[in-house]
Amino acid sequence: MAAKEMNVEAIANALGEPWADVRARLEAAGGASASHTELADALYPQYEGKVNNHGWWVQGAVVAYEQEIGRRIPGQRADGTFAVAISRTVPLERQQAVKRFSSLVETPAGLPLAGDPRVSETPKRSYWRAELSTGVKLEAAAEPKGEGTSNLTVTVSNLPTPESLEEWRAYFKEFLKEI
Repeated sequence: MAAKEMNVEAIANALGEPWADVRARLEAAGGASASHTELADALYPQYEGKVNNHGWWVQGAVVAYEQEIGRRIPGQRADGTFAVAISRTVPLERQQAVKRFSSLVETPAGLPLAGDPRVSETPKRSYWRAELSTGVKLEAAAEPKGEGTSNLTVTVSNLPTPESLEEWRAYFKEFLKEI
């Protein structure tokens, strides 16, 4: 399963106007000659107070636009690296899900971590973050989904190539079956 292009229809629906209008706003903000940050900064106030979670949707709109103009390919971040996220519903509370993930990753036969992982929590999510000796970054985030279950999402970032996306996706799809 290859990384997917952004869903411009969903973005347009969330922003409340046709994609052609959103695209025109991005072009008016500098288009292909503007950086990702410049485009997002220009679009952000245009939807503030009009759209729920507008910052998230603005970021999505900028990424979709960058994909359309050929500045980035699916899975690519603004810095040129790649990232992939894999999610699974697990039969554990969020703290337990992160603890179980941690115990599997940190085994002697596990992934080569560069330093100690960082664990944190917000009112909504529990996190485990670490960097591998290769510079690849891992994040496991768990949030409650239903009674006794959590959505556990593993994000692998700072990947050097689009091919590495599929390798890590396959690895963590199997890995998460053990949780």
